[in-house]
Amino acid sequence: MKIKEMILLHEEFLADFGFSLEKKQLHYSKTITQGKQIIFFHHTHFNDASYLEYHLGLRFDLVESIIHKFLPTLGDYKDRSITLVETLDKIDPNMPKRYFLENDMEINGVIEKVEGFLVKDGFPWMDHYSKGIKLERFFNEDPDRNIVTQNFTYRSSRGIALAKLYNPSKYKEVRDIYLAKMDEMQVTPFSVACFLNLLGYLDNL
Repeated sequence: MKIKEMILLHEEFLADFGFSLEKKQLHYSKTITQGKQIIFFHHTHFNDASYLEYHLGLRFDLVESIIHKFLPTLGDYKDRSITLVETLDKIDPNMPKRYFLENDMEINGVIEKVEGFLVKDGFPWMDHYSKGIKLERFFNEDPDRNIVTQNFTYRSSRGIALAKLYNPSKYKEVRDIYLAKMDEMQVTPFSVACFLNLLGYLDNL
């Protein structure tokens, strides 16, 4: 079964929760005050089998608009970039990171399990981190925590923008932490310059 056909099997279920299919990107999204909640898919075909992986994401439009003024961005990436992405196993350790499908007969079982997860844990997770202060804490409460889906340049840029917008009393503290981390990690001068330019903008916001 092709990935588009697999994705369409979720359409009716997700529509009941306010998600609609974005056909160009082949993912589902739901508009929220800050931007979008997103459910998307990775499909890898290998010999006669397939791997299917689900990701949940949140896009905060203002955060992405700000940081991409100061990061090297190709084409329209700033319009498609996602503030936070997680695999299902990071939300519930009992869920697999990906599903291995040997034939189309196995797809219905996967869909049933994933939709059950979304109702129990996935939708509440997205709703929780759709609040600016909660997403800010996710990024900044422990700056040493690895966010697998993004490198330190993007993580620090998003973290500091979230602090300025949603937790301004902590902004200067978070700012100093990221600057110290950059020194400790010996990030490239270009990355430091991008971050300092972003700080110059946020300081005066």
